[in-house]
Amino acid sequence: MLRLPKKGLPRFDQIQDEETYLENLSVQRNASVFFEKYDRSEVQELLTTALVSWLSAKDDVRSQLDIPCGIMSQMNNVSFSTAILLTPVDPVALLDYREVHQIIRELAVGIYCFNQIPSISLEANYDQSSSCQLPPAYYDTRIGQILINIDYMLKALWHGIYMPKEKRARFSELWRTIMDIDPDGKPQTNKDIFAEFSAAGLVDITKDPDFNGIYDEDMNEDPTYDPNSPEEKAVFMKYAENIMLKLTFSTIQVQQCENVFIFETAYWLTNAIKCNQDYLDICTYQRLQQRLYLQKKVIQKHFEKKTDLRKGIGYLKLICFLTPFLLSLKKKMKVPYLESLLPLFSDDKVKTERELPPFIYGRDFKCQHFHYKEDQYFHVHGGIEFDISTPSVENALEDFKNNLEKIRDCAANTFVEDLGYKEHYSIPVMELNGKSYYVVCFELETFYHQLYKTKWWGAINEIVNNLKPKRLPLTDAQLHEQFKKKFGFKKAMKCKSIPFGMKSAVERGLSAVFHTFSRKTSSLTINISDEAGYAIFHHAALHNRVSIICQLCNASFNINQRRFVMSSQESSKMDVKKERNGTIPALINLLKCSKIKLQCKTVGLLSNISTHANIVHAIVEAGGIPALINLLVSDEPELHSRCAVILYDIAQLENKDVIATCNGIPALISLLKLNIENVLVNVMNCIRVLCMGNEQNQRAVRDHKGIQYLITFLSSDSDVLKAVSCATIAEVARDNREVQNAMASEGAIPPLVALFKRKHLSVQVKGAMAVESLASYNPCIQREFLEKSLSKYLLKLLKAFQIDVKEQGAVALWALAGQTLKQQKYMAEQIGYNFIINMLLSPSAKMQYVGGEAVIALSKDSRMHQNQICEGNGIAPLVRLLRINKIAEGTLLSVIRAVGSICIGVAHTSNPISQQFVVEENAFPVLIHLLRNHPSPNIKVEVAFSLACIVLGNDLLQNELQENEGFKYADVLHLLHSQDKDVCLRAGYALTLFAFNNRLQQYLILESGIMTISIFEPFLESTIETEKAMAAFQIIILAKVIIDMDHITLSARGITILVDSLYSVHSTTIVLTGNLIASLAHSRAGIPEAFATLGTIQRLCYHLYSEKEEVRTACSCALGYLTYNASAFRILLKECRNKPNQFLRVTNNISRDASINPAFLKEFQMQQRVGLPALSLEKNGGPSITPVFKKGKEHRRKLKPKIQPRDSLTLIPPVTNFMGLFNTTKKTTVSHNVFSFSSATSSDITEVSRPRIVFLSQLGKHVQKANPEPTEG
Repeated sequence: MLRLPKKGLPRFDQIQDEETYLENLSVQRNASVFFEKYDRSEVQELLTTALVSWLSAKDDVRSQLDIPCGIMSQMNNVSFSTAILLTPVDPVALLDYREVHQIIRELAVGIYCFNQIPSISLEANYDQSSSCQLPPAYYDTRIGQILINIDYMLKALWHGIYMPKEKRARFSELWRTIMDIDPDGKPQTNKDIFAEFSAAGLVDITKDPDFNGIYDEDMNEDPTYDPNSPEEKAVFMKYAENIMLKLTFSTIQVQQCENVFIFETAYWLTNAIKCNQDYLDICTYQRLQQRLYLQKKVIQKHFEKKTDLRKGIGYLKLICFLTPFLLSLKKKMKVPYLESLLPLFSDDKVKTERELPPFIYGRDFKCQHFHYKEDQYFHVHGGIEFDISTPSVENALEDFKNNLEKIRDCAANTFVEDLGYKEHYSIPVMELNGKSYYVVCFELETFYHQLYKTKWWGAINEIVNNLKPKRLPLTDAQLHEQFKKKFGFKKAMKCKSIPFGMKSAVERGLSAVFHTFSRKTSSLTINISDEAGYAIFHHAALHNRVSIICQLCNASFNINQRRFVMSSQESSKMDVKKERNGTIPALINLLKCSKIKLQCKTVGLLSNISTHANIVHAIVEAGGIPALINLLVSDEPELHSRCAVILYDIAQLENKDVIATCNGIPALISLLKLNIENVLVNVMNCIRVLCMGNEQNQRAVRDHKGIQYLITFLSSDSDVLKAVSCATIAEVARDNREVQNAMASEGAIPPLVALFKRKHLSVQVKGAMAVESLASYNPCIQREFLEKSLSKYLLKLLKAFQIDVKEQGAVALWALAGQTLKQQKYMAEQIGYNFIINMLLSPSAKMQYVGGEAVIALSKDSRMHQNQICEGNGIAPLVRLLRINKIAEGTLLSVIRAVGSICIGVAHTSNPISQQFVVEENAFPVLIHLLRNHPSPNIKVEVAFSLACIVLGNDLLQNELQENEGFKYADVLHLLHSQDKDVCLRAGYALTLFAFNNRLQQYLILESGIMTISIFEPFLESTIETEKAMAAFQIIILAKVIIDMDHITLSARGITILVDSLYSVHSTTIVLTGNLIASLAHSRAGIPEAFATLGTIQRLCYHLYSEKEEVRTACSCALGYLTYNASAFRILLKECRNKPNQFLRVTNNISRDASINPAFLKEFQMQQRVGLPALSLEKNGGPSITPVFKKGKEHRRKLKPKIQPRDSLTLIPPVTNFMGLFNTTKKTTVSHNVFSFSSATSSDITEVSRPRIVFLSQLGKHVQKANPEPTEG
């Protein structure tokens, strides 16, 4: 039931904001799910084809490419909001409206987001299987399924061989194993190959009644030609590998009347022979065509006999028109309104095959088109294409115009009566102009980004933009893997040669591979012709690789090339290298001359080629670094700017120390006095790169007073300078406590906070980067930022649309969370439940990590938050992350810990509610898989600990884990012997948790392996106090499992260590010890008595006066649980009677989830009413029980801290109201409007300025504005 807050009903705009936010979140989730179907190589191909498509050039108004003729250039007014399509009906194969809407949906995503047009090409693999090469946007789509099914049937009729879809999908996974395929793609089996294919379901297609006897009819009408002569068969089989059959669909008529479009389409069966004139003369070509003509006649006559085939062709005809139609709408900024379409198919219904198993002939197969050796299996090839040009758009015939309103009514009333689920959704049909026409209708919306609302195309494009730098270009290992998968091991090794690899990638149409190679090589290499005289472009044209041709065109490649045989290619390469090795030293020598114009020309040239690693190496080898630094002290800003850019490029290739040794840092800092923006941008970027991971350079910037300048630029009028200074501050201070403190003392924090009060998003992102760097592991700076309420501004970044913005906001917020539980819990509550779940669902590893850490902070020792996370469906995203194979290890660790943390409370108490939620999300199988198969011991041991948390104190779940999931303690016991001592200690902790208060599990652990005291001895003797305390706790719980020492001695030793640990001067040790004692106080009988005997109560009471809340809370919890022991009860009661405020310290600091004996509370209250000894002393002139505070700083009461989480781990109930999400503690007036920023972050405004041209006429004419130097403090 929804509970309303005390302030009354929320305003309408608040509800609307929440609804919009949830809608946006849903759209982003759907976009993320879209990409989950792809593996890495498919994502890389998807991104590349989207990037280089000729359709992407259409979106650029400056593009000079011609638009295909017909509807794309002639579509009339598109002010309509509904499109109605009419196309002739095939009464034998009626189409389904839901299938049509699914096709529209898939085309919209493919065209509007990825610039991809449907097609299919079956390509041969090295092992004779055939890859189904679809545009990646159509993987796992209904369009992809239809294309594969129709093309497969085309090849089946051509070869007379067929295997049903379900059987071929299963056989595709198994046939290599059955055939025992070696790395060269050759079968090594001794089995009957045809028998294996036949058993898998491969049959002669004439066994199908619809195709019985189709090859018996003689199609040859030329008495002089015998297609079955041995000579004709031999010629045909010589070129069979290079012959393709293709279906080509084209629109043959288009009419328009307002928003109604009438069209007809047709298809042709064509062939192609992929050979050039060197290998195929014209006479042989004509002979091949004569034989192919007869084969095509057979196929064309019988192709549409099956109803399913006719229906598939009907859908392809529709796709043929829809493709240019949607391209036209995109050009007019209109897009199908997907929410108005019928429900989409589930993912499992639209899976597409990635490859097809080979074909093989049986001895009695009827088709005689091909003649392979017995038991020789082979691949198939060909494809389906769509012609997106159309005839000129005609005005609709009178019959259509006269019935326009009837057509619209028919379209509008299709689903008025019945919107429920049906097996078949009929498309309405109308009789017009003597024909039956389908009436297909769908709504349109504007193709613009909308204020406050995330549209599906925007969400997908954002993920695409985020993935591009992560997935492209390919690594060398990924290149090799791609080649090996397509060509086999031997050819893959040859492909390491760039010319051979590029040619192979072009022939096969591997766009991502070609894109990577083109990034690795120069245009000179791409232009090299092969031994036959063909350049890359010739091969791309020969194999019809449109995406490769687009890449070449985008790179301004000369496509008008004649065939030319180039000799001595290797020697030309050597000449290029020698030329470079001579040119760079000559250019460096020019820098040493005194002619300023010549120097400017030289640095202008160098700054435009120094982005290449080989050029940088040549500059360094030629002594360019000192020469460039010397030019920094000149009077010409053009030299300053260009030299800083070159040094920036040099510093990125591990030459930072060399630049620093040559006094580069003070020279760069001296230029920060200037007031020329491009100089300042380049200088700061250079300083930034020099400080990346270099502590010595960071200190040098501080020592040479560079920090003061950087802080000054935070208040500049230029957003670019603000952003660059933020980015530079981030790297100068990163992981360096001394520099962080120096930044703070110089006054960096106020202007940084002020940046977030403006609305320039790019500046705020860089500001968040600086905040993260300054606050990282620095409690003082964290406190200063928090006291200035910076978190409420950073929270705005989480509502931005761009992934990188949200990522930086999340990381900065978590840097402010610090390392203490109290501060992390406070920050997690500030972030809020919705944002935390959003982080867990994000594709960003950093956001996933922060989300996991926030869950840990919230759920730690807080049953309230644990239950709230469960009720708000917070478990599912965590378990989903566990299932992702390629998740970062740090993120995976965080998620595993979060799952465990949700199930365990204060003093090792369990939470049955959250335990059940975790199990119901099927976490057990995933965790067991990680425990047994993950390569990292850290992951394994953390999984073991989380499993122990999930089943803690829950016998039913213990049984399910062991009996149903097959968990064995042996999987954990071996981790006790790991070389990593942290893994050993954590494994011991996991086993301790399994055994905690459970004699049966202790017995099962004892039965599963040998555990001796020697395992724990290194920790019990450790100088690290926390390790020692943890080991002591473990040997107490596992005392009856350790076989070489009696349990009484072990328990006594452990208790003694824990009591001694209470005398530590380190708060972390005391906190841990207090928590462990609290747990032991409700374990075995006799342990609390031992603690009471050793003076533990008094020592715990002493720590109640600690300044740190964590210490007071831990010790209060321990005292609370100890009150269930009679001796401890009496000792603590005596303490409280003599010091009445002691009782308040215990009850005010004890965790809200901890337990204290009710009898103790009742007894103290009774004695308080009777009269306490301390009160009697005061009445008789003794000291007051209320402290008298003297004047002076050391005696002042501490103010209540500002950073206080609502769940402060105490019994005081938090003032909050949870309704499925964690609201912020205090309403703020800060706008959380996603679109309140003035600009987007499509490009990085901190990039160096690298103009291609040096304007010599402007030298010496820079006007310096007054730019006062920062005062030295």
